[in-house]
Amino acid sequence: MKAGRLVVLVTTVLGAAVGQAQVNVLTQHNDGGRTGANIQETVLTPANVNAKQFGMLFKRAVDDQVYGQPLLVSGVKVSGGLHDVVYVTTVNNSVYAFDANAAEAETPLWHVNFGTPANLYDAQFGCLDMNGKMGIVGTPVVGLEAGKIGAARGVLYVVALTAVGDGFVHRLHALDLATGAEVAASPVEIKAKDFQSLYQNQRPALLLANGTVYVAFGSHCDLGPYHGFLMGYDAKTLKQMGVFNVTPTGQWGAIWQSGNGPAVDAQGNLYVVSGNGPAAADAASQSWDGKVNFTESFLKLNPKLKLVDWFTPTNHFELDKKDADLNTSGATLIPGTGTLVGGGKEGELYVLDMKHLGHLGDEHASSHFKATASHLHSLVFWEPEKRGGLLYVWGQRDKARVYGVQDGRLDPTPVMMRNEPNEGHPGAMLSLSANGKHDGILWAAIHATGDSWHESRPGVLHAYDAMDIQRELWNSLESGARDDCGEYSKMAPPTIANGKVYLASFGTQDIGTGQMCVYGLLPAGAAPAAPAKVSAMIHLGLVTLQWEAVAGARAYTVKSVNSSGATRTLAVGLVGTGLTGIPAEKGSVAYTVSAVNANGGSVGSEPVIAVAVQPAATERGHVGH
Repeated sequence: MKAGRLVVLVTTVLGAAVGQAQVNVLTQHNDGGRTGANIQETVLTPANVNAKQFGMLFKRAVDDQVYGQPLLVSGVKVSGGLHDVVYVTTVNNSVYAFDANAAEAETPLWHVNFGTPANLYDAQFGCLDMNGKMGIVGTPVVGLEAGKIGAARGVLYVVALTAVGDGFVHRLHALDLATGAEVAASPVEIKAKDFQSLYQNQRPALLLANGTVYVAFGSHCDLGPYHGFLMGYDAKTLKQMGVFNVTPTGQWGAIWQSGNGPAVDAQGNLYVVSGNGPAAADAASQSWDGKVNFTESFLKLNPKLKLVDWFTPTNHFELDKKDADLNTSGATLIPGTGTLVGGGKEGELYVLDMKHLGHLGDEHASSHFKATASHLHSLVFWEPEKRGGLLYVWGQRDKARVYGVQDGRLDPTPVMMRNEPNEGHPGAMLSLSANGKHDGILWAAIHATGDSWHESRPGVLHAYDAMDIQRELWNSLESGARDDCGEYSKMAPPTIANGKVYLASFGTQDIGTGQMCVYGLLPAGAAPAAPAKVSAMIHLGLVTLQWEAVAGARAYTVKSVNSSGATRTLAVGLVGTGLTGIPAEKGSVAYTVSAVNANGGSVGSEPVIAVAVQPAATERGHVGH
């Protein structure tokens, strides 16, 4: 992606899925501005998200805790057929690719593991902010190949912390979306002056912009030596393009942002927010000097990672003393305004002019106010038709609140607020879905009880009417036997796309388990008709099937019956109207295709017969109808 264009990473693929426009979620919180909103959701509305019509469709168990937000790509060609694919990572250094739609597709389309990850006990970290393995923590990012027609092709970029010999290294991996195989030049070890992998937590989501993959780092429990780092790698060659150290002659200054990724503007400039420095006065003054060291600061960097502007609040040394990081929310860019917002552990929200951040002093902010009682970890922006821009927050130990945004200015008096506060850390991780300026739903993933700071806690996913958050539409504990997703995944927002919600979970135990739950509209009508005009062709020993799209179908299943009567399921969850590369069996084989929607599957199509009369290596073509 070139500088000078706003990087929007929620994309629409036309024709990839049974003739419907499909939304991709390629990056954490949906876009380069980290707005957290998918405004192309046409299926889920405040009218149908309720306990009767909406609930869990299926879940997928994985090998450990999931800290990253699930990502989704539509129309990926896997094993000869098109699938909508959801990508999930775990702290056990695993990456999973699952069919995004088919409840019966329990086996991953592919799964890779990068080896032994670091563990909490590999150093004297002294806290339980993470309570087990620490392999893949930050959300990956997807790059799609531009200008390609047909199946989605591209790369999943992910960073893993892996044991090597007696130590640990971070590696940037670039994986083929369809197979999970490492692409050319992948992986590459992440290195920089004063960078020590075991002490650096790759917590923020990755960013793909300016043809570069940007990777940011914080720490584990402020155990040094560490620094806040932002590094850039060429998206094609994985060559390191730049390194920015928040405190090159000081200490600390983590970029962790509760998992929120760096933001990028239309000119390709990057925005990150740094955390605290040491509490001791002499060390703090070395770690913030307004020259080269910038703890507790909003930072603007050009695409080559050169610092071009910054803002530091007046009380930054006091924030250091209280471990009150400024950067718990990261930066959110308000579309069309030139305004960015963000806040930290004090609950103070800063509103800044992206063209002039102002340097040192609160008086240089456009405004700032107490937006929530404590930590501010997640922000979402939406602009509905009837009331202007809205900024949604639900901070730690506080009530959910919504602030009005007009011409880039925020009114410090909430326009909406719920009545009940949450009980503890970290508050809710928010996402929003809407059909343009209408049908907005605020999705909030949070612990159901207690505090998630140092242990896993039961989770709950809420859905609120985004125009009136007092009105709860549904939550995952209303019909808990059906909808409960287990332990809350700390700081992973839900992903909403194409009529489904994908929720990360820590699984069933305090440590060592994980899963992803998929929610959507429940069966409520007729299954689709069976596909018609199914055809089969054999060429070079491989069978290709084609069929007509079925109105209302969401996916297709293909089965075969050979001359001995043995039945095989060849594919489930197909979103295109074809399947290629099926090895031909000698003799007569009958193929059937069934269509699937939210209400179930059709009967099988009329069988199409393919007869392989020559050995696979010499077969030149036989068509059956």
